[in-house]
Formats: sequence, C-alpha cells, structure tokens
Amino acid sequence: MKTRFVFIFLCCCFNASFTLAQSSESFDLIDDAGVEHHFSGPVKRIVSLMPHGTELLFEVGAGDLIVGAVDYSDYPEAAKKIPRIGGYSGMNIEAILALQPDIVLAWPEGNPNRELQKLTALGVPLFVSDPVTFDGIAVNLERLGILTGHKESGAIAAQELRQQVDKLKRTYQQSVRVRVFYQVWNQPLITQNGDTFISQAIDLCGGHNVFADLDIRAPHINMEAVLVADPDVIVASGMGESRPEWLDDWKEFPKLNAVKYANLFHIHPDLFHRPTSRFLQGTQQLCEHLTTAREHMAAK
Repeated sequence: MKTRFVFIFLCCCFNASFTLAQSSESFDLIDDAGVEHHFSGPVKRIVSLMPHGTELLFEVGAGDLIVGAVDYSDYPEAAKKIPRIGGYSGMNIEAILALQPDIVLAWPEGNPNRELQKLTALGVPLFVSDPVTFDGIAVNLERLGILTGHKESGAIAAQELRQQVDKLKRTYQQSVRVRVFYQVWNQPLITQNGDTFISQAIDLCGGHNVFADLDIRAPHINMEAVLVADPDVIVASGMGESRPEWLDDWKEFPKLNAVKYANLFHIHPDLFHRPTSRFLQGTQQLCEHLTTAREHMAAK
C-alpha cells in the first residue's frame, strides 16, 4: 500500500513539474517516430534511455540537463556521474518519475516496449531518437539543440558532421567494391541489414553489405548463410576494446574469401554501434580496413 501511495505521489509531482517548466518560447519538433511535439520552451530536465542519446546531448552542450540515464551511458567522462535508471533489460519507472523530467529521450529499437507504453500512460512525454543514416545523426543534433536551447551549437555540430561525411565519400566511395559481412555478435550470430547507419558506412567506404536485403535491422542468421554469401571481408565489433576471440573462428573455413585473403577486422563498438559524431571515427577505420582488404586481394 505504501509503495502504491509513493508511486501515485510521484506521478502527481511529475505532472505538476512539467506544467511549471513551460515557458513562452514555444516551438514544434518532429521526432524519429514521426510524432510532432509542441514545446512551450526549451526543456530543463531530461532522462536519456540510450547511450547515444546521452552522447548527442553532450555534443550540443546540454549534458548538464540530463538528470537520469541508462547503463553504458559512459561518454564523455561526465556522463558516468549521471544517476542510472536502468538498462537494456528494463527501466525503473518510479526512479524516472522521481527525477521529474520534462522529456524522456526514448529509443524503441533498444527500450522495452511495455515500459515505454507505461511511461506514455503515465503522461510522461517521450521524444524518440533513432537515427539510421548519417544525415539522421545530423538531424538529431539539430533537433536536440533546439529542444534544449542550444540551437546554434546543435547546428554547428550537424554541419561539421555533414562536412566530414562528404570528405569520406569523396575519398572512398568510388573505390573498387568489396563484399562485406558485418558481425555484431557470435551467439546468436547477428548482422545488420541495409536500413542501418552501419550499412550506410559500408557503402560509403566502397563496400557492399552482403545481408543488406534482409527485412529486419539486426537479423539473426546462421553460419551457412555466411558461407554461401562468401564475403571478401568480415568486420566485427564485439563488446569491448579488444578484438573478440570469436572473430578468428572463421579461420576454420579456409576457403572463405575473407579468410583466404586475411580480411578479418575489428572496430571498437563504441565507435561503430552508436549513432553519434564519433561514429565517423569508426567509419574512417572501416574505410581503412577495406583499403587494406583490397590490397590483400590484389596481392594474391
């Protein structure tokens, strides 16, 4: 009974704080779910439900507005000090309500749908950030800049990102095409289809994602599918800075092109799994790996 009372009390406090936070500087924004939101002024208290959202907010200069974040929101260093409200497996709804956010930055691709629905039912405003292209990242920087009262810094960050993308395109996109398998994980075996920023990076670097035509963004596949696709290059990230040991499991198949040409490469996941400006560092590494792969193939 006591827990229920506290929960109801927090809901009331949340609704009151959201009303008081409104000001006269109104604007409208459309999020990545296509939902149009009306704001009476820049938000002051944000809960971020994904690491990339936390990082993007810091990029536009709004890191001090984040009052709660999920696990693995660890960049920049200051992000590690933000109170945690859960992770990929679940969120603490009461903790979110207690923080009295003006907005919750949500990511349906990675957040449990039942908990997003619960937040919506409680009247918590959700703003979806789910960029799947380079320009989508830039647009998110612009939106979050406006949302937090950092319009100029958001616009500058977006412009710089677009300029760097154009530079990479001029340098690498016309290279000889190589067939690429991007391995997210080994058990289960997961890849990325063509509707992702990772696949777009592969294309930018002069590669072809061998699983681009699959229907699901992060499909589970089997080893036989990889052997049939016979990629020239296999790239993996894993979960940390070190090259995952399972990447070398492919050496059990010496006739596989990627193995035959010694084209097994690793990219740090933080630079390649998060749609932020740092993703360009991962893309640069990918382009360099594919250049090396072409050299290996030309030499044999």
